[in-house]
Amino acid sequence: MSDILSQEEVDALLSAVSSGSFGGEAAGDSGFSSVSSEPVEDSPSSGGMMDDSDHSRYDFRRPDRVSKDQMRTLQNLHEGYARQFSTSLTNFLRTFVETELVSVDQLTYSEFIMSISNPSCIYVFRMEPLEGLAIFEINPSLVFFIIDRLFGGLGRPVELSRELTLIEQNVINRIVQRGLMDLRTVWEHIGAFNPKIETYETNPQFVQIAPSNETVILISLEVRMQNASGLMSICFPYMVLESVINNLSGESWMSSQGTTTSETREIMEQELSDVDIGLSTVIGNTKLTIRDLLQLQRGDVICLDKPYDSDLIVQLGGKTKMAGRAGLIGRKKAVKITKIIEQEVPGCE
Repeated sequence: MSDILSQEEVDALLSAVSSGSFGGEAAGDSGFSSVSSEPVEDSPSSGGMMDDSDHSRYDFRRPDRVSKDQMRTLQNLHEGYARQFSTSLTNFLRTFVETELVSVDQLTYSEFIMSISNPSCIYVFRMEPLEGLAIFEINPSLVFFIIDRLFGGLGRPVELSRELTLIEQNVINRIVQRGLMDLRTVWEHIGAFNPKIETYETNPQFVQIAPSNETVILISLEVRMQNASGLMSICFPYMVLESVINNLSGESWMSSQGTTTSETREIMEQELSDVDIGLSTVIGNTKLTIRDLLQLQRGDVICLDKPYDSDLIVQLGGKTKMAGRAGLIGRKKAVKITKIIEQEVPGCE
């Protein structure tokens, strides 16, 4: 049969393919037509084949279960957490602390465990009412610096590789508790959560909160102080965030920024209650010429523009807000609020 190639023809064809040139005729009387080595453009009749530039790599061993939009929301969320935790650590350690979000990554749980040093400071916590566990991990170099600072030291960097004592664990536990409280505050736009520490571990191999190939979200933070710096990380397995993952879209995040929860309102009211504001009472007004003003003497009577038994104007920060009656409490002058003025009275500034 003339359509069957001989072994010599097959070898010649393979050598031409490996060399990348198909010019000329094939060896012998094989009847091969010359094939141009120039690339052929895709035509509508070619079945819509794409070149390599239209393809994107995808690793089936590490599927991206969280979209880019949701990852951006997580990044915005924890940028705010970094700022808030900086304030908490600054107040706690009595020294300036700067916390910066390094990255928000999507990887497998086994890769995260392999990245943790041994020993380390690992706290396993639960984000009630979400199902599953998460991890709050602090690098040992940062832990011993904080301990040295709190125990009266100068806060110098310490190169140690040992497990924490019970006293040191209790000290770091307070910081982690504070960090989880800040995490709850930042996450309140996504939902109402109550982070609670479950266990403490030093060996990452003993921490199994998810299967090895489970996708996790790793939040990496860098904590910088005057004499030291270190990394801190928060690990959320996908199964923990699965029930709220739709709330992490950009649209849901922007809409939640306009809402105020009851806890946020309580915090705002508490902060505002400590603000000092000037309070004054306007008895009345009158107009005098410069000549009359210069001629005033002790005992002169000035007539005001309102009767003696009318309400006085009470101002807060120069703004008219209330009306009241003058009186005495013991030997001190006082004013009794009689009503709240919704709109500012003109001419009382």
